[in-house]
Amino acid sequence: MSLIKLVDLPSFGDERGGLIAIESDQSIPFQIKRLYYIFGTQSGVARGFHAHHNLKQIAVCVKGSCRMILDDGQYREEVWLDAPNKGLIIGDLVWREMHDFSDDCVLLVLASEHYDEADYIRDYDEFITEVNKPFIHPLSDVMSANIGQKTKVWQYSVILPKAVIGENCNICAHTLIENDVVIGNNVTVKSGVYIWDGITLKDNVFIGPCVTFTNDNKPRSKQYPDEFPKTIVEEGASIGANATLLPGITIGKNALVGAGAVVTKNVPENAIMVGNPAVIKGYV
Repeated sequence: MSLIKLVDLPSFGDERGGLIAIESDQSIPFQIKRLYYIFGTQSGVARGFHAHHNLKQIAVCVKGSCRMILDDGQYREEVWLDAPNKGLIIGDLVWREMHDFSDDCVLLVLASEHYDEADYIRDYDEFITEVNKPFIHPLSDVMSANIGQKTKVWQYSVILPKAVIGENCNICAHTLIENDVVIGNNVTVKSGVYIWDGITLKDNVFIGPCVTFTNDNKPRSKQYPDEFPKTIVEEGASIGANATLLPGITIGKNALVGAGAVVTKNVPENAIMVGNPAVIKGYV
């Protein structure tokens, strides 16, 4: 998705001259609480070089031109602003730079919040750290500090203190992750999944909705083994919705377990498993 989002401002000009109308929540997709304009920028001077924690802006070059650079920490794009009816939307946590001002440039900026110095991020390294922080939904209960960059944990998820979760994962709502669990990078865990002690999910694994993991072959209430069997889902494997995995098995690299399958033994790499008990129906 492009960082460059332009809005067309309605023009009501006629033979007498130009007229551009700007209205909050109409042509501008937020309430305007502050505006300022930049003019008289000296030749060769660049401006900006900051981001905001919680601020939306629209930049309009009402006269002349300038080159805008936007950076979200992953992608960096640029656009020329050179028309009074073209506004550039700049969202939260987007680094912005302004270059190549024409001598007559007047850059108008509309902001969704009042000035607050604490909202500024003026150091690029600090910006990169902030933009890559994991997102933890306020309605989740995350006790682990071992959550990787860019991972998202959604509401009503419970993660116990010793769990380890890698980067760029998506832990959906209504999930539970116990202590002796290791989850790699780029893993998706859909809703209704409980990941018990002894389970490891390698990089790029997909766990579908309501997949059932187990970690005790002979479960009894209030009786615990000295060590839980180790279940490993290898890199790139996918487990379909409502599948059940018995304890102590390994799902091979890139294997595909069909929806509702009951897996009772190790699965080879690239195998397609379906049924109860699950059997190999082919390879991917």
